[in-house]
Amino acid sequence: MATAQDIVTRALQKCRVTPIGEAPQASDASHGLDALNQMLHAWKLRGVDITHSDLGLADTFPLADEYQEGTVYMLAGRLSTDYQAPRDFDPDDWFRRIQAAYTTISAATMPNALTKMPSRYWPQGRPR
Repeated sequence: MATAQDIVTRALQKCRVTPIGEAPQASDASHGLDALNQMLHAWKLRGVDITHSDLGLADTFPLADEYQEGTVYMLAGRLSTDYQAPRDFDPDDWFRRIQAAYTTISAATMPNALTKMPSRYWPQGRPR
C-alpha cells in the first residue's frame, strides 16, 4: 500500500520539482500534502465521496491501488501552477475516470399515469 508521502513525491516528480529517485524537500512535501488533502475533500463536491479525513505523510493512501496513478496526475496538475511547471498531461481525464468508477445509477421508474393512459380504455373501463 502506498502512503500519502508516496503520492506527493510522485506528483512532485511529475511536475519536475523533485528529481526522480530523490525525496522532496520538507516544505515541498508539506505543501503537496496540503494540496492532496484539499483535493480529496473537494472531490465530494464533484460527486466522488470517499469519506476523507486529513492524511499525514506517513498515513496509508485511502483508495485502492487502481486510483493511485490518477490521483498522482491530478495532484501534479494542481501543483504545477504553484511551481510554474508546464504540464503535458490532462489531469481532468483522470478525474473523469475516477468519477465514473464512483458513479451509481439508480433504477429508473415510470409513473403509472404514463403507462396506463386513460385513452387506452373504453368508457366502461375495459381495454380496447
